[in-house]
Amino acid sequence: MNKVKTYILLLMAMTLVCGCSDETETTEQRLVYEPYDAKIDGVCYQLASNTKTAIVTAGDVFYAGDIVIPSTIEHQGVSYRVTEIAEKTFASCEQLHSVVLPEGITSIPPRMCAWCYDLKSVTLPSSITTIGNEAFSNCTSLTSISIPDGVVEIGESAFFCCTSLISLSIPNSVNTIKWRAFTGCANLTSVILPKNLTRIPSECFAHCSRLSSVTIPEGVIYISNHSFSHCISLAQLSLPQSLKSLDRGVFESCTGLTSITIPEGVEQIGALLFCECTHLSSVTWHPQIVPEGTFKNCTALVEAIVPEGATYIYANAFDGCSNLATLTLPSTMETIAPGAFKDCRSLKDVNCLSVQVPSLPYSIESASDLIFENTDLSTATLHVPASALEAYQQTLPWSTFGRIVALP
Repeated sequence: MNKVKTYILLLMAMTLVCGCSDETETTEQRLVYEPYDAKIDGVCYQLASNTKTAIVTAGDVFYAGDIVIPSTIEHQGVSYRVTEIAEKTFASCEQLHSVVLPEGITSIPPRMCAWCYDLKSVTLPSSITTIGNEAFSNCTSLTSISIPDGVVEIGESAFFCCTSLISLSIPNSVNTIKWRAFTGCANLTSVILPKNLTRIPSECFAHCSRLSSVTIPEGVIYISNHSFSHCISLAQLSLPQSLKSLDRGVFESCTGLTSITIPEGVEQIGALLFCECTHLSSVTWHPQIVPEGTFKNCTALVEAIVPEGATYIYANAFDGCSNLATLTLPSTMETIAPGAFKDCRSLKDVNCLSVQVPSLPYSIESASDLIFENTDLSTATLHVPASALEAYQQTLPWSTFGRIVALP
């Protein structure tokens, strides 16, 4: 009796442009048919006679148009409370326009509305506490959604590539947001993160190309890999004093970012933190190390002051900073890796405050010139402590500067 259909679950893929993919790839197949006990007003339900509860399921249909799920149904003279929506119930229903869920539903299941390309409106009940993984991923027509106060968790890729999503309200009840929750929401312009949040997950807002305003509350201590990478409209951002760690590539390719202050309490920063931030001209920070590729290709950076306390600059930290003219290295600097200042072709003045000549992380004399690879030092001036003047004059690559003078 039940008609069997099949559909393909889509592979979500990131691209360099917006984080989403229009191409599909088969990763698994399953029957659309899901067991059900009753079909009422076109909606399929599994019924539990002992508890008099009902679960909405995909059944044997692709839902279309406007779907309103009632709080109770009646079947063969028995009343049932609707308490649950099954996983993938509305997934790939490409002609589904809107969904209204009843009070009493406590969780949005994984992939509930994934790949519903024409879904424009979802009404969630106040009883919801969790939004499952990929619940609304690739709902490319969804323009807004109100997440009820009482939700505590937003799952992985929950709103992945909701490219029409403009506004988003996240209640303060939310304390957990998972990986890629809002990746590729290309039209999202502003976000206020909840006060109970302590961690921003990997790629949370990556490729949100119109995101220009983000409010991060005090209490956030960890911002994970690539959380805001490729947010090209993000010009400025205030980081909370509670912050302890900025992971790899958090702001990579944020080409609109012009300035930022990293709080003094930050204990760890990851590689490629500001890589390809081509308009970044001002950074206030307090690192002990400068990780690999931190400022790679930050072409608007004209002056760089590595703060006191920093001891190590890793490979390619300032690689490609083609307009960097003035560089100050602290008295605490001990080690500089090859390629740290590669292609810094505008470099004219280097102030090195360390009495001990900074060295390579390994003893290979032939690699010493690679610290300033493709950087013409013959027209640059090196300023060093008077007591260390001779040591710098006799040590590569420092000895290749056009002028070496004592600091006043």
